[in-house]
Amino acid sequence: MSIFVIVLPSLLAPFKSGMTVWFAFALSILPILREWDERIWPNEAELARQVERRNESIQLRQLALAIRSTEKHPFLAAWWLSPAIAYWSHQPGVAGSSHGSLGGIVDSARFFLTQDLQGAREILKNRGVEWVFAYDSDRMQENSASLLGAAIPEHPLCRTIDRTPTQAPRYLIFSGQNGTAKLFRFAEKP
Repeated sequence: MSIFVIVLPSLLAPFKSGMTVWFAFALSILPILREWDERIWPNEAELARQVERRNESIQLRQLALAIRSTEKHPFLAAWWLSPAIAYWSHQPGVAGSSHGSLGGIVDSARFFLTQDLQGAREILKNRGVEWVFAYDSDRMQENSASLLGAAIPEHPLCRTIDRTPTQAPRYLIFSGQNGTAKLFRFAEKP
């Protein structure tokens, strides 16, 4: 787009008529104006999505602040939530959004998708995790299955800790929740 704007005067130079130049300019700026219109005055569906994302961020921040400490207490959460939680809580996350955390992203996906409770416990123990954030299980299982190239099991751990936190494995102690996520403390320190 920037290149087009820079080149536009030279493209319009051969036209001698000022009216033609203004007409071409008006046509070229219409897509930009349409995008501005959509951003400044979004339709109802987009506005509802923006409000929902904002509310989720506020609620996720509240849970992240609950684990804030001057000491190091790593957490496990979905990879797309981890950077924000790490920022708000000042705690290290197992997963993240950079290439340096690919192993953590895979372990996070394996943890949330597994039905093997002992294997999930080992992931937490090996990673030194103290906190686990449970998020929308439908999104977690789809994303994790896609990431791992695996099928969604019948009873993935993410569904249990999201929908029925009282049935979570004994090593996960339910510690808080709001409309967006649930927080568990890993009972076995490494």
